Amino acid sequence: MTSTPSQTISEREWPLVSILIVNFNGAAVLSDCLASLQQVVYPHFEVVVVDNASTDSSWEVLAQYPAVRVLCSDHNRGFAGGNNFGLSACGGQLVLLLNSDTIVTPEFLQPLVGYLIEHPQVGIVQCKMILSRHGNSLDVCGSFLTSLGFLYHYGYWKQDSPKYDCSYPVFTVKGACLLFRRELIAAAGGYLFNEDFFCYYEETDFCHRAWLAGYEVHFVHSSSIQHLQGATSERTQASGFVLQQFLANQTFGLLANLSAGSLWRIMPGYFLVFFASMAAAAVTGNKGVLGAHWHALGSNLRRIGKIRAQRRLVKKIRKTSDRLIFQKVMKTPRLEYFLKTFQGRLSNYEDKILN
Repeated sequence: MTSTPSQTISEREWPLVSILIVNFNGAAVLSDCLASLQQVVYPHFEVVVVDNASTDSSWEVLAQYPAVRVLCSDHNRGFAGGNNFGLSACGGQLVLLLNSDTIVTPEFLQPLVGYLIEHPQVGIVQCKMILSRHGNSLDVCGSFLTSLGFLYHYGYWKQDSPKYDCSYPVFTVKGACLLFRRELIAAAGGYLFNEDFFCYYEETDFCHRAWLAGYEVHFVHSSSIQHLQGATSERTQASGFVLQQFLANQTFGLLANLSAGSLWRIMPGYFLVFFASMAAAAVTGNKGVLGAHWHALGSNLRRIGKIRAQRRLVKKIRKTSDRLIFQKVMKTPRLEYFLKTFQGRLSNYEDKILN
């Protein structure tokens, strides 16, 4: 009988895992998250919380968990800057980025750590996340890159089924529960997240650099947690902040990380869709969407020097060609996927079984 990773690793010492949580006014969910971590049976882990200058009762919650190491930021650094700030306090060989609006299961760490040990070429993994406030549907089970440069969020808003009960390489995973090897930081350019991103797409930029540096990124189905999703960012949704940040950072990431050949292959289609969406927003009078597109353009024009600097960095760290990366992580879904994305009906889109 073939042994499972947990059975194999039980004969050796498990590595220290640093669990890093960035909190900003998340008192309503933080206590449940930390309480669930107290039940984790993994033998060697520490919990580090970065508080991004919260103004709610977060400190009262944190005071109830004296074993948690707390770092206090004097301003809101965002998800990107908060994780960068907290990384220096993490002593583990492995670091788990965890959202404060998650509730973990006692044995969720073993499958993730075991997978990294059993697959030395893999640098980043994500578990299966259940959206408990949304009918127990699935959060993204890893995202693939499409030929248009946009992401295909596999499994998102679907009910769990056998097609999601396998582990596989993906272009990027979600920062809500992202475990990575500490050694990857140096290999991927010397930093975790681009702090200009503040929040959204920062983990995709990191995963992209990991692929370029010769590592792989995988979804691991054998570990699962609950994700309340958006509990700490719902106040920004109505203002268009999410779309504004995501579009700007996605455009930056593609321009900075793709090879010259891939830019010519992907970006014309990307900008065709971009400007079509912009025109549709103008015609329909959707000022929030239109403003988000204008922000993305203006932001990246101002950051052109930083885009060039990251392109130079990527040339230094690159160990894998785009062609080889695309063979593993590029999957373009049917047109129906994009239509239902715009309509907000992704739960009605049926994912194909992965080959």
